[in-house]
Amino acid sequence: MGPYLLAAVSASVIAIYSWKRSRQVSVITLLWAVYAIIIGQLSFFSDSDKWQSGDWVGFIFFGILSFSPALFLVLLSKRLKKFKRFLSDTPTSALLLTQSYRIGGIFLLMAYNRGSLPISIGLITGVIDILVALSAVFLALYVWNNEKKSPLLVITWASISLLDFALAIMVFFMSFLGFADIKPAPVQLGNPPLVIISLFAMPLGIFVSIYVLERTLKWLRRSPTN
Repeated sequence: MGPYLLAAVSASVIAIYSWKRSRQVSVITLLWAVYAIIIGQLSFFSDSDKWQSGDWVGFIFFGILSFSPALFLVLLSKRLKKFKRFLSDTPTSALLLTQSYRIGGIFLLMAYNRGSLPISIGLITGVIDILVALSAVFLALYVWNNEKKSPLLVITWASISLLDFALAIMVFFMSFLGFADIKPAPVQLGNPPLVIISLFAMPLGIFVSIYVLERTLKWLRRSPTN
């Protein structure tokens, strides 16, 4: 129940924070979490440690459900005025704090310890997730009173955050497409309970990291010292 509980708590905290600023964002966050928890009861893949020939359908649906929310949020952040205003009014420190839920990397470590995930995802990305979560909290406190403080540090954090996702995605796709013989195959990323990470935590984390990176780069370019 750990991954589901973490998703529920994270969505609730974000919704409470957003309620007075944008009730639409608050409601959508809760609905997204509910949908992810419900869909997260399903297994997208038929085996526990290796790919099967019939996994293509699950792979396509898993890919759409996992990555389309991040793309959708990026598009909304550039097109929808209310959402753009909400994001611009949200402090960088608050955005960073949303990533504290990536302490859930401990569940990847637990899966690795059980032999359900390969070292590249279970151990490496699990450890990076935990470090990203802890550093997000410390960095948020550091920039709390000055949102434009230490932009290079924020850029470094966002870059590592995105590279963490990129590593997990690359390993997953290379394994499924047969470009790498990874054992056990990272099948459990698409099956309960870890699938909730792929449906909620990952797309939200990708979006927040991209937005924080873009915002900080803009601030850096506009800095009078440049």
